[in-house]
Parts: sequence; structure tokens; C-alpha cells
Amino acid sequence: MRPPLSTSRALATHISTTPPPPPHAVTYNLGLTRNAAPRYGYRSAGGSVLALANSLHAQLYGLPIERPALPGALDELLQATGIDDDLDLVLEQVAAQTDAAVALIQRARYSHSHKLPDHVAIRLAMVEDGARHMTAELRELAPSLKTGKPSTPVQAVRLPPSPSATSGPTRH
Repeated sequence: MRPPLSTSRALATHISTTPPPPPHAVTYNLGLTRNAAPRYGYRSAGGSVLALANSLHAQLYGLPIERPALPGALDELLQATGIDDDLDLVLEQVAAQTDAAVALIQRARYSHSHKLPDHVAIRLAMVEDGARHMTAELRELAPSLKTGKPSTPVQAVRLPPSPSATSGPTRH
């Protein structure tokens, strides 16, 4: 019995053998022939090769097909998700990643606050506020994707323009 990782590595070598790409970086796309497409509703499938290998492994050996946890990295999340996935969970994961980004921005602001030029500190604060707003919006909207109920309408938030857009060229 071969583990799914070896199957996904074998599939990945169809792209390149020198060096073979890591399975998490490879996607697949399955489609119907032109003649069969109308009969089956023009369906197709695609996604992560690693997820495909796990699914094939489970089907071949009669194992339960479990949905893998959503990946943490945003690029892996993008590759691992398709149209039929639970978008509310995906948006919640993106919100969690945005929270982490806010923490990193805060760390950069506060650990270097005495060294940063004013315009950089102002722009970092604006980015932090925007990321906080995006996190809150994603968390509010995510449940409405699952339930189909509209979320509470909110006022659009306007962030102040960047310092470079408001100030003209400086002369010394």
C-alpha cells in the first residue's frame, strides 16, 4: 500500500523531473472530451494534486474520505480550494491570516517607531487600520455565505489618502 504522498510526487514529476516540484505546488484539471461534455453537463474538476492523491488512496483502499484541514498559507489555500468548497470557512481562514498580518504590522511599527520617518509610520498605521477593517468585514460576511442570509449593511469606510498623495513635492 503506497502512501498518498508518493502518488502525488509521481503526478508532480509529469511537470518536471529536474527538479520535481513539491506536490503542494502542483494542481490538476480534469475535463470531459468534447463529445461527452454535453451529456455530463460540461463538468470538470481540479485542485491540488496532493488532495487528489489522498482521495484516490482512500477510494482504492476503502478508507473513509476525510476532508483535509484547510492549509494555513494563503497561496496553498488558494490552490486547495475550488468552487464547491465551504467559502465561509475559507473567508474565516483569510480573516485569521489578516489578523496575523495585523500583528506583524504592529510589531514593525512599535519595534521601529523611533527610527521610522513620519510618512512611513502614518502609512503603516493606515495599512493596519485597513487590515483590521478587512478582518472584521470578512468575519461578518463569512456566515452569510453558508446561510444565504444577508449580513447587516455597513457604511463604507474611507481611509485617509496616503501622505504621498496629499503632499506636493518637498523643496529644500
